[in-house]
Amino acid sequence: MSLPVPHRQSIVEFVIFFNIGFEDIDTTKMEELHNAFVKKLSKYSHDKLKGSGLALMLRGKVDFLIRKWGPREGCKESENFLTGVKEHFSATGEEFMADRAREFLRELPFKQEQWASTNEKWQELV
Repeated sequence: MSLPVPHRQSIVEFVIFFNIGFEDIDTTKMEELHNAFVKKLSKYSHDKLKGSGLALMLRGKVDFLIRKWGPREGCKESENFLTGVKEHFSATGEEFMADRAREFLRELPFKQEQWASTNEKWQELV
């Protein structure tokens, strides 16, 4: 919750769209994704085994995203990654996701500065 809204949104989208177990979250309402994601996570707060597994998976995903998009020198790599995502989803006919990749590409310079700041803070926490 302490991350900037775009970072929370990026993490939620990454986890929901690229991991099993989140298929029941309605992805057509982007503005509601974060709340649906938090609600889904809250379901497992009393199940130690599932909750621990979910926490470890999320820790790995958050670390991956921050380390991938956080370093200032990683901007070109992020651009290449998003271009590949855009091309993949365009080829599979999933224009919604291709449009999201296009949007991320347009916003990349500003977001890169935000991610660099988050990366510095994340490294201190780790």
